[in-house]
Amino acid sequence: MFKKIRIFLIIILLVAGMCEVNAVDSYIPVRVGISDTKFQKYLYDSIEFNNPSEIDIMDPSTGYTVVFDENTKIVRVVSENNLFSVYSDDKLLAKNIYGSLYVRPKHDCLISINNLKRKGKQALYRGYIELKRSEKDISKFAVVNILSLKSYLKGVVPNEMPVRFGLEALKAQTVAARNYAVTPRVKAYKEFDLCDSVACQVYYGANTEDELSNRAIEETNGIIAVDKEYNPILALYSSTAGGYTESYEYSFSDPKTREFPSEHLSYLVAVPDDKNFKTLETDEEAEKFYTSKPEAFDDKSPYYRWEKEWSKEELEKVLSKTLIAQSKTGFVVPQLLNSDDFGSLESIKALKRGESGKIIKLEIKTDKNTFTVMKELVIRRCFQKNGISLPSANFVITKIDSENPVYKFSGGGFGHGVGLSQWGAGKMSSLGYSYDKILQHYYKGILLSTIPMKVKGSSKEVEQEFYTLDKKAQILIENPNKIKEIRIKVNKRELNAKLSSGKNLININRYVEKGLNKVSYSIMDEDADYNKYITASVIVKEAQDE
Repeated sequence: MFKKIRIFLIIILLVAGMCEVNAVDSYIPVRVGISDTKFQKYLYDSIEFNNPSEIDIMDPSTGYTVVFDENTKIVRVVSENNLFSVYSDDKLLAKNIYGSLYVRPKHDCLISINNLKRKGKQALYRGYIELKRSEKDISKFAVVNILSLKSYLKGVVPNEMPVRFGLEALKAQTVAARNYAVTPRVKAYKEFDLCDSVACQVYYGANTEDELSNRAIEETNGIIAVDKEYNPILALYSSTAGGYTESYEYSFSDPKTREFPSEHLSYLVAVPDDKNFKTLETDEEAEKFYTSKPEAFDDKSPYYRWEKEWSKEELEKVLSKTLIAQSKTGFVVPQLLNSDDFGSLESIKALKRGESGKIIKLEIKTDKNTFTVMKELVIRRCFQKNGISLPSANFVITKIDSENPVYKFSGGGFGHGVGLSQWGAGKMSSLGYSYDKILQHYYKGILLSTIPMKVKGSSKEVEQEFYTLDKKAQILIENPNKIKEIRIKVNKRELNAKLSSGKNLININRYVEKGLNKVSYSIMDEDADYNKYITASVIVKEAQDE
């Protein structure tokens, strides 16, 4: 269970910089790569820090620490001859440091990187920062912010979703973002787990936190979405689905094999906002849907419906370039290697659509060749207007005027359209839907559960907090070591539970209060040592019947 989650208790002194002591999210570390102001690079040859008197820099291999006085204005760390040097203003303080460096805050738990802006503000970071040498290019290093999951989410949620969307929408976004942090689709970087841009999740640090989104994080503390086998789901989300989400396999290739369509995920399936919407796998149904504006949860989005137009000559110029770039992905057949080999455009048509009408296989025919383009992101990037890709692959094509052809694309949605629609969540929140209902609309058959905690035989009580919308909850105990009995305290009320091997579900409805609850676990077996353990989590929302 929860095989993809690695849970660590942070017990080293560096964590003191996090200034947090409570609840599940506070004990789970996240490693985030920090990019430059334009989000274009993650590897540096130098970096500067403000407020030097508020930080120190430590070489963890030796324990050597560089401390700065109040008169220092800027600290600069430079990679010189594949080793680190530390400068105070222009004065060299340390050199020839091999391996990583830790930048640690002293007082207010915030680290300021010079000349780095987020939302027009000075970038500030909780936790601490590791300057980690790149494996590919040892002359450069990554800037890795290491902080608790809770602090990380505070810098993500208000930047992934406008806080005006409301508390319940923000809670749904929080759970999805928490899931993504503990179960990312791919790990593209060796130096860190997550990047700070739209390629992963938008993380802007402490200077962009918001009171309402912080409340959403507190009131969903530790809660993730899990499938019916109690494994954390891949909680994908995008800006706007256009009224109809798509199944995972029709938007993404397999991250390891690159096979497309990818594997089927039972909880990431096509979902219409209205049960009366027909499936849109034919051009006829897709055209009816995307050239009209039926009422849907994300119909307030500026990208709910959109149109793009190109003259034949414009589109030929675009495709003769983009097909070359996208041929490198392996999803354009045959590859276009030279723009002169493109030819004169004759037709464009969808060969296959998903249930949402998303084009997953497209044919571009010229007088020289016939190209097949697969996968939604590749298709979007082939058709660019003023250098900007299509908002989505949910579109229909109309050819206007056979003598002076104009290609008109009518579409809906923004992003891959799989899982939660952020604009849809916003409207659902305004209509009174609670966050669990929002999540269970977009992720089918899921349960909501706290992240599991490991309770060892030699441990004292292990505590956990959780919120409930109603007075219902179950404790799930995984018992791989055949522990016989545990003691559970829910809001200071005790119960002892006999355990069987495998999974155990314990109903605690009569102990649960609406809102914040506290639970603790301790193993009763006298012969249970440090190597024997259980994992415990609280299911706060059961799966809905389909």
